[in-house]
Amino acid sequence: MFLGGGVYPWVWIPATVATFVLAVMLRPAIARPYQSRPLDLALIVSVVAVAAQLIPIPAFVLRAIDPHAVTLRSSLWLFPPAASSLPISIVPGDTAAALGIFGTAALLFWICRKICETGGAGRIIRGIAVIGLVASLAAIIQRSQSRELLYGIWRPLDAGARPYGPFVNRNHFATWVIMACPLVFGYLLARASAKRPQQLSQRLVAALQQVGSMRVWVVSSICLMTLALLISTSRSGLIGLMAALAASAWLSRSRQGAGVLRWTIFQGVLLAIVAISFANFDSLMARFDETLAVSAAGRGRSAIWADARRLARYFAITGTGAGTFGTANDVYQTAEPGYSIGQAHNHYLQIAAEGGALVLVPVAVASIAFLLLFSSRMKEDRTSNYLMRAGAGAGLAAVMVQSFWETGLRMPANALLFAVLAAIAIHSPAPVSPRRNHTH
Repeated sequence: MFLGGGVYPWVWIPATVATFVLAVMLRPAIARPYQSRPLDLALIVSVVAVAAQLIPIPAFVLRAIDPHAVTLRSSLWLFPPAASSLPISIVPGDTAAALGIFGTAALLFWICRKICETGGAGRIIRGIAVIGLVASLAAIIQRSQSRELLYGIWRPLDAGARPYGPFVNRNHFATWVIMACPLVFGYLLARASAKRPQQLSQRLVAALQQVGSMRVWVVSSICLMTLALLISTSRSGLIGLMAALAASAWLSRSRQGAGVLRWTIFQGVLLAIVAISFANFDSLMARFDETLAVSAAGRGRSAIWADARRLARYFAITGTGAGTFGTANDVYQTAEPGYSIGQAHNHYLQIAAEGGALVLVPVAVASIAFLLLFSSRMKEDRTSNYLMRAGAGAGLAAVMVQSFWETGLRMPANALLFAVLAAIAIHSPAPVSPRRNHTH
């Protein structure tokens, strides 16, 4: 994460190798037990579908499936006119990279699910809290130094990049934060004690015992991540965070004990103090005014979405290949004349354009299977870990809302964190023990 959000191959390829090594060591169960089998099989089919975009097929077959496939390649001069077979992907190298990231995320999901089922969810979340704290500090400091250089010293390779913290784009940083914040907060609530000392002296001693503890670091991490998000002025990120708050409140509504309520109020007051003290509300309002302003013809996200819908319609069956939207869009782009639009600014449209029904259908099946399993796990879990699951679910809901405006999940660091949250949300609950009803 700390090197460009893992966007460059020299960062994510070693991470992929490390994930495979970890999988060999831990040997996570896949498609077992039966409750998780539909989800796991749908994930496997999704990965295979992306891999199928790399397999050469006869050109006349490809032309019959997607009539625009050969025309697009001719416009881009991507193949010899006499080629007899072609892969579905118009840029196989980009699709191979997308396959590597997607496959790594799926494998990490299975690894983290096994770790969580052996009591390791708390360790994972504490690690995320520490990463979030450090990354947010880096983002806040970098914002005051330079808005063009990553960490104030490194110029990103991407044209027009707007570095923010470890990411080359503030909206991609926001994607990470809106997943991490509710997860870490859910962990904090899961560890909240339901008992409150009655005497003032006992309360004071209990408060002093918290100084320097992990709980203080967790609270600080939440505050710093929220502040960094506010300073970024990412509109989609702020909308996503509000969605996370609503989802968290709804998912945890049946477990609002006294301890949970106290920590919720305390964290809310602390966040309000931090926001009022440090956030630049003038910049935030200016950004939202831009959103409400009427865009000229051919400008703004609505025009970009129209191009993405056209691309999705032309390649409805097989797509242009995972990771190839920017290249394919060069031929069909009408939005933002004078600029090259490399993303659809809507993750769902981008999946439809790049994957077609070939990828979209198994991904949709996996999503439905996940939601059903998540609902079942929430009903089964009678421990305080329920709140941790609710936090993970809220983080996933937040990024799903943000994905209507952004494609932050394309970033390897965000894709991997998404996989971690999914594993925490649906891992098998540990047996209830009278002495062990908190996360570790």
